[in-house]
Amino acid sequence: MTAHTATTIARLLGRLLCLHLALAMASAAAFTVLGAHTHRTALYALWAALPLTGAAWALARAAEKRRSRRDRDASTADAADWTSAA
Repeated sequence: MTAHTATTIARLLGRLLCLHLALAMASAAAFTVLGAHTHRTALYALWAALPLTGAAWALARAAEKRRSRRDRDASTADAADWTSAA
């Protein structure tokens, strides 16, 4: 996986997490206002799945940071690549 791919995946999962949270909050508000008590199972499932989305985003973000750090360390590891400032 390249650094660009890791960044793209982390951003997509971040957006998914935001949309998931917004949907859960909007559904909870709608069910509260409308008093629709028959669809609570779907609402509970939506809220229960939220930590999974959060965990997926956190893992993707950690992989992105690890890849970025590894690329940065690899690019500065060789002392022969450095030029004098003078």
